[in-house]
Amino acid sequence: MKKILLSTVLMFVFTILFTSNTLAQTKTKTLVALPKFVAGDIELIDKPITGDLMAAGKELKVVSNVNGDVYVAGGKVEVGGNIGGNLIVVGGEVKVLGKVAKNLIMAGGKVEVGEKAEIGGYVLAGGQEINLLGKFMGPVKLGAETLMVGQKSIINGNLEADVTKSEVATTSKIVGEKNIRIHEVKKPEIEKNQMKQIGYARKVVSFLSKLLVLLIFVKLFGNKIKQTDLKNSFWANIGLGLVVLMVAPFLIILSMITIVAMPLAMIGLVIYFLAIYLSSVVVSVIVGNYVFAKNKFKENVYLQGIVGLLIISLLGLIPVVGALTKLLVLLMGVGIIFKSLKMFSKKTA
Repeated sequence: MKKILLSTVLMFVFTILFTSNTLAQTKTKTLVALPKFVAGDIELIDKPITGDLMAAGKELKVVSNVNGDVYVAGGKVEVGGNIGGNLIVVGGEVKVLGKVAKNLIMAGGKVEVGEKAEIGGYVLAGGQEINLLGKFMGPVKLGAETLMVGQKSIINGNLEADVTKSEVATTSKIVGEKNIRIHEVKKPEIEKNQMKQIGYARKVVSFLSKLLVLLIFVKLFGNKIKQTDLKNSFWANIGLGLVVLMVAPFLIILSMITIVAMPLAMIGLVIYFLAIYLSSVVVSVIVGNYVFAKNKFKENVYLQGIVGLLIISLLGLIPVVGALTKLLVLLMGVGIIFKSLKMFSKKTA
């Protein structure tokens, strides 16, 4: 079964490479410029980029201009250059200090758009603390625990916020409608309780389903997956996962266009979504192994996987932190899966 899966993946990759080379030979111009990929613990991007940028790391700082779109994920992220397209950024601490020609989507623990920043399109944001200090040409929609709109802030569109606490400076300028909803503690109603019970039931069923898949997965690959060094390869795996999630759909679509590679494209699509679903299962095994090793517990690969799944599931229930946890688990899990496939292909070659 493993050899069949490996052969399928290799055939899919070779077909894409062959198709790309054929298209390059038949046309003098490059059809699509691939993005620049950056992944590491501490990264400084200080050279201009003509296309798109995809970056992940513990600490990321972008000070150069990027003509295309920018996708960034990290612990501490600062974007100071001018972005010619869209900016999508996720991190524990996020600062946007430059100009963004199009739209801005951001999420994190503490999120700030600086005084000199200028956003040309709409803004979607989520975080524990959001500070809006710059100029916004389009509408702004966000959800946060606390919101602060600075004294020099200008919002030419509507401001829609769902927060616990807000502070809007009197000297700030909001051209559109201002709709800031403050969370209030209310007595639970019967309908709300019923909806919560349904939500809890769904989460329990989802957890049990993943638990069943986890036990089977641990039986087949548990001893190999737990060998991953969580501490030293954390950001590298996240960077690889980000690259795979962004590039794989593009390659699948490209292979579909050739028609001849349509069957392989469908197989690649199945593998792609399978990797997304198994990402939390893989990370559960690694997290459980890390916890057991840290506390010097007796090794039990099944129990380690269950403990890891519990930890990830509980973190996923926490507002804001849960969304960030799910994203990191997805990126890391996908990165580990494709890295394992690559290592397996080298051993069998």
